Amino acid sequence: MPIDAWERKIWMGPSSTQKEENYVVYNHLCKSEQTLIDSIIAFNDRTIRLDSIKKYPDSYCRSFFRRSIILNKDYREEANGSDIIYDHFDKRILSFEWRIVNDTVYVDFFDKRCKVPLTGVDKDAISISKLFGLIEKEQR
Repeated sequence: MPIDAWERKIWMGPSSTQKEENYVVYNHLCKSEQTLIDSIIAFNDRTIRLDSIKKYPDSYCRSFFRRSIILNKDYREEANGSDIIYDHFDKRILSFEWRIVNDTVYVDFFDKRCKVPLTGVDKDAISISKLFGLIEKEQR
């Protein structure tokens, strides 16, 4: 049964303590899935900043989508709710989310959750590549 977008409640967006960033990946054709994931993680690790995560303690989320006819560099959500980013989750490649609870940063990615103490934390401690490496070691 199709969703009547005109009747759907419009998502109002994050509050002042939350941030959501959505990226459209253009160069995904002819790349293996692992190469694409590695490229996204490298971009994320280069551009994420600890002070940004601290600025949005309730949620700092980044999602990466495959480019399509509709989902391109000019994509904008419709104010009336007829087309919002959640309509395109079938094109989502990866998603990362950071939350601060008390003195701990929780990072969700690849359906995994890591926690990093905020005291003495540096940029490398919140990098996805480092956290993913720690998860792989724990699973061995």
